[in-house]
This record gives sequence, structure tokens and C-alpha cells, in this order.
Amino acid sequence: MMKKRILALLLICVLMTGVMAIGTSASAEPAVVKLLCISGNGGHKTIVERFNETHDDIQIELDNTSASWEDVSTKLITLIAADMAPDITTVSTSYYPQFAAQGLLMDISDFIEENLDKDEYYWQVIQDLYRGDALYGLPISVYSLVNYYNKDMFEAAGIEPPSLDWSDTWTMEEWREIGEKLSSGEGIDRVYGAWVEYQLERTACFLFPKGLDYWGEDLYPQFDDPEIRAIHEELYTMMHTDKVMPDSATTQTTSTVQLFADSKLAMLITGTWSHPSIAESNINYGVLPTPGGKTVGYVDVYIPTASSKVPDATKEVLLWLIGEEASSIKYEEYTWGPQIHRAATENNKDIMFAGLTAEEKQVIFDSLDNNKPLTVFDKWAEFLSASLLPISQMMGIGEYTVDEGLDLLQEEALAILGF
Repeated sequence: MMKKRILALLLICVLMTGVMAIGTSASAEPAVVKLLCISGNGGHKTIVERFNETHDDIQIELDNTSASWEDVSTKLITLIAADMAPDITTVSTSYYPQFAAQGLLMDISDFIEENLDKDEYYWQVIQDLYRGDALYGLPISVYSLVNYYNKDMFEAAGIEPPSLDWSDTWTMEEWREIGEKLSSGEGIDRVYGAWVEYQLERTACFLFPKGLDYWGEDLYPQFDDPEIRAIHEELYTMMHTDKVMPDSATTQTTSTVQLFADSKLAMLITGTWSHPSIAESNINYGVLPTPGGKTVGYVDVYIPTASSKVPDATKEVLLWLIGEEASSIKYEEYTWGPQIHRAATENNKDIMFAGLTAEEKQVIFDSLDNNKPLTVFDKWAEFLSASLLPISQMMGIGEYTVDEGLDLLQEEALAILGF
């Protein structure tokens, strides 16, 4: 009799344990992955909502209150110091090597090798983010510099647009000549024929086709290279002497996209991130390869923090963020560049880059095979903000000559890189 009672009690205990386990499982809270992103990537709100609707075990908490890449970077550093770091942050290419070099990021190379089908993606874009054997981020979007132009102004001037073929297109000299023909007027009525931001990240699109770069072997600075200086002298003359390009003081007052929309600017070389604004200009526009057929490529990056308290969930979210569903949302939201997911890209080409013909859209997608990423290094963000951008600005407004500006950049680059 006693044995039966003991067995009965044991059975009750087992049953109660099972019920408790079921109750605990049912009430388990989902893992929360915190995503910090720039407000300009507005589509993340829709992406996060879609993810949270379709996942029970993981939820994304979005912070998209930062207005610029610098704001995001500053906020991330502050949160890391306070042990409140987000799990994933969106950064521009400029900040990626800095955070990786400081040991603040999670290496996801093994996870990606095991879980990502390379054939489903434009793998080379991911490959370019490797630092040695380690991978600390995944691409948000890919952008290239291309040449937007006013078709009506070309037609009125009797100018035939150059080839859309990146391997057989116009030269810098032809670009300048067309810009001169399309320039007219004086003062506030001036119509400018061409523009590229006089900022050395952007003007690199004229260096790359000639096999030039600002950085040589072992990152030795090349700002004293005579060919590099000659290209910048030509652009400087177009801006400050011939007035073919608006100078930096002018574009601080009226944006180049607005000048383009007002038919005060015939051509502008800018990143595809400007396309939504250009599409709203209501002018008859098209797109062309940049002169020389080799442009500058930019990749914004999702970076996972090493201090994440939910690393497995963070990796799963990262993979989803570059997958077909999230990539399709980015295309639908219209404010993004090309995505690295092949199927999503092929399926959404019709809705991408409004206002362009199918052939012109192909120019943008072909740019991914005809661009070169900027060379960046561990202290690139510091060099960019403290040296390259302000010195470029001083040349852009005519306060520095090309020799003065590039002499100073050479000096400061040597110092920051320890030569």
C-alpha cells in the first residue's frame, strides 16, 4: 500500500513538472534584437514591422532617430561605453573599418559560411567586406556614382548622348566639352553644364578609369601624384574660372538636385542615393555612365556588436535583413540602392529607379560591375572628417588652390598613417 502511494506521488510530481515546463515554455519572452539605424533609411520601419509580425521567438526593437552617419556612430560609441549597445547598427563604409579595428564587432564569418547560399547573392559585395578571414558586417545597399542628365537640354543643344555601355562610353574631356556647350547666362541666371561634388571621395570617379588612386603600396598617400593633381586642376578650372560647374558656396545655398530640377544644371554626377529626389523633379531626365567607364562604389553596412547579449538571434536577424523578403521591401520603399539578393533584384527591376527606361536602369545595375570601392583604413573616418572633407570644402569654395589643398592632404595623410 505504501509503495502504491509513493508511486502515485511520483507520478503526480512528474505530471506537475511537465505542466510547469509547458507553462514556462508558453510564457517565454522572445529574444529582443536592438537595431540602431539612420533616419534616412526610412524603410527599416516597414522591415521591422514585417519581421515582428512573422517571428514569435525574436523581435526587433528599432531606433531610427539619428539623422546622419556621424550621429549613428557617436550614439553607438556612447551606448557601448554605457553597456547599452544595440545588437545591430547601420553604418556607412567609412565607419566600418574603424569599429572592426577596435574589436567592437562580432565576427560572423562562420555563421555566414554555414547558412548563406552564395549563389543567391552578389557575393563579391560581401567578399569585399572581409578583413582577413573575418567578416563583421553585411551590406545594407550598394550605391554607385552615375551621371544624371537633362534630356531636353541635350536635345535643344543638338547634343547626342554618349553610349550607355560602360566599356565604350565618353571621356572626361568629352564630358567637359558638353558641359561647356550647355553652360550659359550670368549671375543668378547662370545655367551650369555639369557638376560633380568637389570632394575627393566623389572626384575619384575620374581617377579610377586612368588606373590612379589616392593610396599606393602599403597605403602610402598619393596626393602629390602629378596626374591626380592635373585632374583636380581641370575640375577646379571648370568650377572657379569657366563656371561650368557651380562652386561649393553656390551648392550650399541651392542644392544641386534643386538646380537640376529648375533646369539650371544640365548634368550632375551623384550617387544613386539621390535618385528618389531626382525622380520627383518632374523633368525629362536620363542616366549615363560616368566618364571613363569606371566609377566609385559605396556599400552601407549592418554591423553586429561583439557585446550583444543575444548573439544567435542577432545573426538570424542579420541574415533576414539581406534576404529576399527584406530586400523586396527596400525596393518597394523606393529609397534604397540595389540589393545584393539576386532574386529580389531581378523581380523588382521594374519598380526600381522610376523615370528611367529599361536600358537606363541597366546602366545602374551594370555600374555594380564597373565600380571600385574607395580604399578605407582603420582611421579612415577620422581622416575623412578631420582632413579630407574640410580641405575639399576649402578647395570647393576657392579658399585653397589645388596645390595648397593636396599638399595639406598629403601631409596629414602621412601623419595619420604613421609614415
